[in-house]
Amino acid sequence: MTVKFIQYCDVLSEHREEFGDFLSKNYIPGINDTGLLKILGSWYAVSGEGPFHILEGVADSMAQVHALLEQEEFIKLNRLMHFVSTNYRTKILVPTGRVESLLPEHTNFRFNHHYDVITDRYDTYEAFMENEYIPALEGLGIKMIGSWYVAIGPGPNIVTEGSCTDPKRILEAIGSETYRRLTAKLLPMVNGFGSKILMPSGLLP
Repeated sequence: MTVKFIQYCDVLSEHREEFGDFLSKNYIPGINDTGLLKILGSWYAVSGEGPFHILEGVADSMAQVHALLEQEEFIKLNRLMHFVSTNYRTKILVPTGRVESLLPEHTNFRFNHHYDVITDRYDTYEAFMENEYIPALEGLGIKMIGSWYVAIGPGPNIVTEGSCTDPKRILEAIGSETYRRLTAKLLPMVNGFGSKILMPSGLLP
């Protein structure tokens, strides 16, 4: 089972260049070299709440993430990262099974949503996502690439990931009547609704 380990932080403005150099030359290669986690995404949130820098790592199991957290190399690298960043947080995500998790091979932008599903609306929500929401969003040019449950970390507890190669598509989708209609139908089924637009940070090769 694919598991995601997401790390969030804000870069200290006086250490912005140092932060980028450290992550690209030391942190990301060091984590990848452990063989327990592969960092596949480095993002900056251009819209939505912070923290605004996001590292997206993928492991084969929850046990591998736990093993990483106990690694001396991870502890050392994280301590060093705290010298150039603040507001550090983490989440561990597991797939809901609603959408087959995909990892785009091309450069992509993300349009993610997060919320809690109201318990007694869950069946209605599942049917809506499968029959209306996902097909309509993909019709707007946003490919749904994942649906995740926050197993460990702060909520909201559901994260859905959309991807496209052109950020203009995200802005066009947000401004469309289709998206407004979809959101209006979704809101009565969920609490704590929010979204993020993510762009690549340029720290990965």
